[in-house]
Amino acid sequence: MVYPSRFGQVFAVVLLGLLGLCANAQAQVFSTAKNVSNNSDYSYTPQVAVDAAGNIYAVWEDDTANNSNILFSRSTNGGATFSVPRNLSNSSGWSFNPRISVDGQGGINVVWVSDAPGNNDVFFSRSTDGGGSFSTPLNLSHDAADSLSPQLAVDASGNISIVWESDNITFGVLFSHSTDSGATFSAPLDLATNTGGSFGAQLFIAVDGSINVVWEDDSNSQSGISFSRSTDKGATFSAPKNLSVNLGNSFGAELVVDASGNIDVIWADSTPGNYDIFFSRSTDQGTTFSSPKNLSNSPGNSLHAQIAADANGGVYVVWQENVPAVFNNKDIFFARSSDAGANFSVPANLSNNTGNSSKPWIRVDAAGGINLSWQDTTPGLANIFFARSQDAGATFSTQNLSNDSGSSSDSQVVADKNGDLNAVWSDDTSGVNQILFSRHSAPQVTKHPPVANAGPDQIVECAGHGGTPVTLNGSASTDPDGTALTNAWTDEAGNMLGTTAIVQLSVTMGMHTFTLTVTNAAGLTSTAATHVTVRDTVAPTLSVSLSPNYLWPPNHKLVPITATVVASDTCDANPTVQLVSITSSDPLDVDDVQAVGGGQVAFGTDVRSFMLSAEGSSSETVRVYTVTYAAKDASGHTTTATAQVQVGNPAQYAARTRVHKKHKEHHDDDKEHHDDKEHHDDER
Repeated sequence: MVYPSRFGQVFAVVLLGLLGLCANAQAQVFSTAKNVSNNSDYSYTPQVAVDAAGNIYAVWEDDTANNSNILFSRSTNGGATFSVPRNLSNSSGWSFNPRISVDGQGGINVVWVSDAPGNNDVFFSRSTDGGGSFSTPLNLSHDAADSLSPQLAVDASGNISIVWESDNITFGVLFSHSTDSGATFSAPLDLATNTGGSFGAQLFIAVDGSINVVWEDDSNSQSGISFSRSTDKGATFSAPKNLSVNLGNSFGAELVVDASGNIDVIWADSTPGNYDIFFSRSTDQGTTFSSPKNLSNSPGNSLHAQIAADANGGVYVVWQENVPAVFNNKDIFFARSSDAGANFSVPANLSNNTGNSSKPWIRVDAAGGINLSWQDTTPGLANIFFARSQDAGATFSTQNLSNDSGSSSDSQVVADKNGDLNAVWSDDTSGVNQILFSRHSAPQVTKHPPVANAGPDQIVECAGHGGTPVTLNGSASTDPDGTALTNAWTDEAGNMLGTTAIVQLSVTMGMHTFTLTVTNAAGLTSTAATHVTVRDTVAPTLSVSLSPNYLWPPNHKLVPITATVVASDTCDANPTVQLVSITSSDPLDVDDVQAVGGGQVAFGTDVRSFMLSAEGSSSETVRVYTVTYAAKDASGHTTTATAQVQVGNPAQYAARTRVHKKHKEHHDDDKEHHDDKEHHDDER
């Protein structure tokens, strides 16, 4: 008896555009499929797990005409043979939807749903002898409401966590845990605070033991994705946090926590007008999450997403999507991030065929290989296709894994600590659905792309007209595989600047972008950019002298004056110069200042000659003309300088200057004496 997904979706969307197929490499070699269930019943929804010793454990739903049970089988010789299936549920009702997980102590933990009590409840059983025997099934939900969709996870200490969907009047997400190897479980705790309905919980236990849960929350004809976390082995959980914050409907959440504790969540969201796959990450243990990022960004409908992360921080997402213009033709799309989820690759169509490709599954093995499986109708009936990448998702090899005349479904692929791949699926080639197994031993070690580091952005002061010396340092680039890197630096125009990690060059004024491309021994590349800004913060220097600078006698005639202006700037070889003003110590008449040849002086231009009237002062011994010039560099910095022309007897002007100087000295002496007297009075 197969129970369908709770939510069916009907779409009528015309898809536009077609994404290219990843390059195919030589297909992986799997063993001939082995019948694990090997009976006359109908067997569905297999689940597989592998322990630290490489033993393989499978569970599945076995349907007869009158009931269904959960069966278990194991292999202790790498899948060469499997034990006779053992009935774990052993009830007269319908048991379905099994999940299996092996803990660090070798305990085999299984949960499923059974309607034997009169309603659907979640049951648990455990083996501590490698599957030789199992405990009596324990009813975990044990209430009047239907309980469905259980998820199971164990931490490194053997603590067992289980979540499920409770279909009571408020549709809650219930959690229960065991700290005594499954002997007892805590009373179910409802993680959802929403009264509109909560569904589809998923569970992930991080390396630090924290328990992370996501699910769908419904309210007011809208659904969003909620997250909650426990750091005390499930005793308490954080208040649910809305991750999608959307206007449409979000569902189908999945999550993974990488080795550094970063929490990555994906889901399907209808906010764009069609269903797209969105991604959000927390780098602070779930306190905050990044704004949702649209990964599929397609006019089609993208659903059934799965996510995985590798030991180097790579994030990989796979989903099914209606390809353009063909509503019933779904393909498998893949996107990857090598920078902690900040950016993702353009989605790649991995199946890219004429059939329906659906229900993808993804796992990353110990060697870093990315392993995918999905159901594909291209051969006619549905077969199980498998794809693997050994270069962090840059390319994939693909093959038909089941490749028989029957119809195949419900595939899973898991890897042991040595990277051996173990695949299970349901197949009706024999006339009834059976559980088949195939294995690929010791896949090739995955090669990872390097990580380019072009160094921090730089802001430097201009050093000269010809350019400013700058050092670009890419020595912090790394290769996860430990191979030597080759380097290539280019500028904005793509010109090659150097092929060493550190290069020195001369840079002109302004902001420039330099790109470093590093390549490892496997030929995989990575790029990074750095920006260098050369700026000028110093104004030009300017000096002005006038000739003649004395006019005598004051005969009311216009005298030509020539200005010698010297402007220089460290960064600008030719700063602009302009005459700003000519003022006088006496009021100016309209004819006192004129251009050479007559007329008005062209202030605001670089005029170096003009005419001044030899007109004496009406109140002073000497009349003083003050001439002001300005110099401006290319950065807009301006400096000014002045020079003077006096009209009067030079001897009188010199005597007057000496008198003024003595008067000032006398004034300064009087002030000093006054200050000393005040200081003496203060001391008294």
